[in-house]
Amino acid sequence: MASYNIAQEGVASRPRVSPRAPRRGLWAAIDGLATGRLSLDHLWLLIAVAAPFVMLSRFTVQPNDFWWHIRMGQVILTTGRIPTTDFFTFTQTGQPWLNQSWLMQILLNLLYRAGELPLVIFAHAITITAGYILVMLACLATPGVGARATALATVCAAVLGVANWNVRPQSASFLCFGLLVYSIERHRLRGGRVVWIWPVLFALWANLHGAFVFGLALLGIYMTARAAEDLITRHHLSADTVRALIAGGVAVAATALNPAGPLGMVNYVLGFLKSKATINNNLEFLPLSIREPDGAIFVGLVTGFILLASYRRTRLPWYQIATLVLFGLGSLYTRRVLPWFGMGVAPAFALVVMSALDRPAETGATRSGRPLINTGLAVFVLLVAFSALPWFRPFLPASFGLPHSTNVATTPTRAAEVVCRLGPDLRLFNNQVYGSYLPWACPTVPIFIDTRMELYPAEQWRDYGRIVKAQFGWDVRLHEYGVNALFVQKESEKELIAAAKASGDWATLYEDDYAVLMQRIGRVIQ
Repeated sequence: MASYNIAQEGVASRPRVSPRAPRRGLWAAIDGLATGRLSLDHLWLLIAVAAPFVMLSRFTVQPNDFWWHIRMGQVILTTGRIPTTDFFTFTQTGQPWLNQSWLMQILLNLLYRAGELPLVIFAHAITITAGYILVMLACLATPGVGARATALATVCAAVLGVANWNVRPQSASFLCFGLLVYSIERHRLRGGRVVWIWPVLFALWANLHGAFVFGLALLGIYMTARAAEDLITRHHLSADTVRALIAGGVAVAATALNPAGPLGMVNYVLGFLKSKATINNNLEFLPLSIREPDGAIFVGLVTGFILLASYRRTRLPWYQIATLVLFGLGSLYTRRVLPWFGMGVAPAFALVVMSALDRPAETGATRSGRPLINTGLAVFVLLVAFSALPWFRPFLPASFGLPHSTNVATTPTRAAEVVCRLGPDLRLFNNQVYGSYLPWACPTVPIFIDTRMELYPAEQWRDYGRIVKAQFGWDVRLHEYGVNALFVQKESEKELIAAAKASGDWATLYEDDYAVLMQRIGRVIQ
């Protein structure tokens, strides 16, 4: 039975590796394509990058957590300040609210101004794909890891993250997390000053998206494992480890460089953890289940990883083992961790499958295959990626699908035009997802609720659930909130629509294939 020991994880045997032979990375694939000397190994890497890009380019914008971010970016650019209280709703108006993703909101708004949804989708695809390219480079950084193992590890990481690829501020976290994984692997293998990327990275990340906390977790795992390894094997900390600990500490402090300050950011994180509505109702925060596709894929990949690592007797770096265990347990607790688990363990996965799929790559050996055929296949892959760009959707055959940049079933563009004309006296009970779109489409219309789970108290979420299901007392609760109009989705609120029509107290103002707008009879809205 084959055995492979990578880098002999004792600190004394942690040499600075010499530069690898050329033509192993993604840039080598591009060079090979340009010169007509594209190898089969390069083709694997190119496909592993092109596949997620094509999928991302074909995404439609879901209203969840998108349109209200665009509106908030516009508000920040117009007023020159970051709002600290809610002003979208009539139920929580004036309540304190920490807008952590303010910088990404500005960027999204500027992209939308420059090129509307096609440009936003393209930038989204480029950003997430770049994150996976950095993960790919992290895998290739390890001596002995070849193209096929790297490509497979990158694809597995992408598969674990695909459920979180919706167009929204989180796309920035994929790029940031990929850069963190790459810099950690470079420092683990080569040491040096690459660690000073971390303070800059986290200073930006803490203003882009809340997933920076998962980056802090990975950084903490690496620093702890690195220090423990030094102390156990050589009884003191190496200069590279001390540098990493200092840079990591500065990176943690750098997260305080945001408008809310250090206490505000701590309260932001704790607010999510304390919010029962977020933990219990947000699908992204629910535990993984083997009955769901993402849970089944997670269990299958982790089981295969463990079995192959045992069979090949692969010795993994300490921090990679800790990442596998801690992020794996975190994924079981909440699927929110799953995409970062995939990216964080990709270098370990590449090590495990390397001995089964690739020849050791220290010599620079590559599988050449047939360069002409390889180049032809690469050109075909690039043409597919080019044709998937969002600008070409209107010109593609109907069989290719996705003619629209938005999900028309959940984005009530036509119905919202009617809502906008109803006047200032409107008190609208709305579908939660519609509540994400209305602040953009009708900024003067206050809404009942939207997708900011942590903003609303548990009682309001309970009321929302009872009303949309038309449970006992639903109309009484609407009276108590002062609601005089209903703006709901046909598919998810069919019970409420039926109950409202049967009561005789509500008149239909607008109805299409997806949305219904009703007003309370006797309370005419001008």
